[in-house]
Parts: sequence; structure tokens; C-alpha cells
Amino acid sequence: MTAKRFGKHWIGQDITWSVAMPLLMLCNGTVTAHFSGDGDENQRSAGSALPTITIPTGRRVSAELGKSLELTCQAFTGCSDKFSTIIYWLANQQFIEDLFQDGRVKEGKEEFLTDNGKMLIKKHLKFAKVIPEDFKTNFTCAVMNPAGSSEKNIILVRKKVSLSQTGPVR
Repeated sequence: MTAKRFGKHWIGQDITWSVAMPLLMLCNGTVTAHFSGDGDENQRSAGSALPTITIPTGRRVSAELGKSLELTCQAFTGCSDKFSTIIYWLANQQFIEDLFQDGRVKEGKEEFLTDNGKMLIKKHLKFAKVIPEDFKTNFTCAVMNPAGSSEKNIILVRKKVSLSQTGPVR
């Protein structure tokens, strides 16, 4: 397996690269971008825009140790069709399925919505149970279309448990 460059991002799985390459021709039904051999973008299409991540809004998400958690990433695709944009989560710059082979953390399916005529894409990251190591992990939502890419880094912060949540003292 070899890593390949798409814009400014490295794609480490051949299957992901085989999905990303056709994106160059799909946005609005025409070839919308051209990449040289070194992965630098030479031109952009007037028909597509960079994807824009709208959720999450901040970089920190509260999580409770031992509890389940769901993170959501949502973005405007920048394209008029849903086939031109991909969205995925990384953990410490690794694909989720590679880092969490036990399945404790999984990506959900992509969802597509429209908002005022603009196409939105959404993907959840689901934790069966938050463990201490998760608070030391950098989670990244990445969204990519032929015009470029956007990413948002998220860190989990330990939610403080109040005395009222722990129950009566015996």
C-alpha cells in the first residue's frame, strides 16, 4: 500500500485514492480540477468551491470516561451533486478502521442533506465506550472535493462529574 498526495493531503489507502481520483471529473459533470504529478493543484473550476465544515464549531468536545459518545462532522460540499465530495474521520492521522481494529470506535454512513439549495454532507464518529487514551488522541474530520479540502481537528476533554451525578454518600 502506498500513500498518494491529493491536494495538500496524503491518502494512505489505495481504495481511498481510487475514490478520490474520479472526483476530479464529477463535480458539476465536467473536469473541474487538474493535478500535476506532484499533487499540486494547477487550476480550479468556477463551478465548484472548497468544502466548508460547519459542525463541529469548536475544537474541544466534552466526553465522559466509560460512556458512549457520538461526534458529528457536517460540511457544505461546494458541489451541486453528492457524488463529488468525500468525508472521513482520522485519529492521530490514521484511518479509524486501522487504529480501532477492535471496532470500539466506528464511522457512521455518510448522510446528504440540502440547506437553502446547498448540498451538505454529514458523518458521525461513534464511540462504544470512551477510554483514557481517547483524551490523548487528535480526531480529524476531513472533507474533500475536486476544488480542495477542509479539515477540523477535535480533542476530547474529560467531562467533570458533579456530586449530584454521583448519588448520595453512604
